[in-house]
Amino acid sequence: MNSKSATLLAQHGHWQAIFEVMKQRATHSDQRSFRGLILGGILLAMGLCVGANALFEQSLPLKSLPVLTKVQADLVATERTGRSVKFSDLKGKVVVCAYLYTVCPHGCAAITAQMQLLLKRFGERADFHLLSVAIHPDRDTPALLTNYAEAVGAKPDSPWWFVTGEQKSLWNFMTQELHLEPAKAIPEDERVNPLDHYEHDLRMVLIDRQGQVRRYYSVYHPQPEIAALMCENLPQDVQRLLDHPEL
Repeated sequence: MNSKSATLLAQHGHWQAIFEVMKQRATHSDQRSFRGLILGGILLAMGLCVGANALFEQSLPLKSLPVLTKVQADLVATERTGRSVKFSDLKGKVVVCAYLYTVCPHGCAAITAQMQLLLKRFGERADFHLLSVAIHPDRDTPALLTNYAEAVGAKPDSPWWFVTGEQKSLWNFMTQELHLEPAKAIPEDERVNPLDHYEHDLRMVLIDRQGQVRRYYSVYHPQPEIAALMCENLPQDVQRLLDHPEL
């Protein structure tokens, strides 16, 4: 060891001095290789951390959606094609349900927009279905619902029912089985729009394969932040129930 190396040992301590001596003896090529090794080690460590974090997240239990209620009584209604359908026909499917008023002057358009997005994303799956229930069946007849469905991109074989029928039966199902707020007629002198015949719940309902209500979504909400959050959560929750039937 030369005198300069010995001086470094005395000034900086054993390990630090050895490191400095190695640096002094290294050529420019060696230094580049040394830096490359350090950079490679950092990238490798980062990759290992990311991989470990992904494995850790996959090992965490999925947060289950709460069971809010369960559909007990069946709904028998008339689909837009004119055929009779029952809610029980959808057993084994993940269902998103909401009221529909084809000339609604309020939030029905927001609900329909979400239904369209869900159809586009999940419409090819055999275990997914959409259900739109007429709030004003005297007006929203099968013929009118057929025209409406075509206008929003729902084909005759799409997993999306537009149902009408006897108003009391439809309303009872939505209120007593799905626990939406009761619909009510708006007195003529209180209507802000000539088409504003009924006040009804504007939430969408997520129902699992067993007919259990798991969550409600206010996609039309006076606070835009809440509406945006609901629109984000709905497809995510549908995906969770489709991918994990055990939830």
